[in-house]
Amino acid sequence: MIDTNSVSAKFKKITGINFKNKDLLIEAVSHRSFKNDVSYQRLEFLGDSLLSFFTSEYCFKKFKLFNEGELSKFRTSIVNRDNLSHVFTKLNLSEIVLLDRKSFKEDIPPSIREDVIESLLAAVYIDSGIRNAKKMFKIIIKNSHSVSEEFFAKNQLQELSLFHFKVLPEFTTEALGENLFKCILFVNGKYYSEAQGRTKKE
Repeated sequence: MIDTNSVSAKFKKITGINFKNKDLLIEAVSHRSFKNDVSYQRLEFLGDSLLSFFTSEYCFKKFKLFNEGELSKFRTSIVNRDNLSHVFTKLNLSEIVLLDRKSFKEDIPPSIREDVIESLLAAVYIDSGIRNAKKMFKIIIKNSHSVSEEFFAKNQLQELSLFHFKVLPEFTTEALGENLFKCILFVNGKYYSEAQGRTKKE
């Protein structure tokens, strides 16, 4: 028998979000391999669309100097399977996922991790509306893979260049080897600076 109160309490501890309809939460974390009448597949369908919308809205407002291509690249860095699997792991959601453990001899597959993040977002939206859904989305952003940090660093650089030089900067990024990058900065077409780091953000 599923202890709905225990699952709800663990989810609240992880996210700070309380479910009124605990059966909806159970549906959101139930894989079809689990002996249950419901699974998260329908919620995952809605959650996929919600995540794409929230991410699009977020980057549109956050990165005012980014063009369409840069906005799309940021959105992809958030909604892709690798990142959502990473978020799942950081939040330790394996504690509340319901699935037939015998069917997965090793770890929970990335595809399931991705689906659970999306289904939970949808379940929160249905249970308590857009305000809490956006709270859940912010948790996803906060725990996203470091690849998204590159975009925040680039946005900050653009704002500084506009403030000091009244123009957007140009820069090139080159991979020098494993875990080593070089970025060269140009302002008004002139070489301005360069730096190396273990990540593009550095």
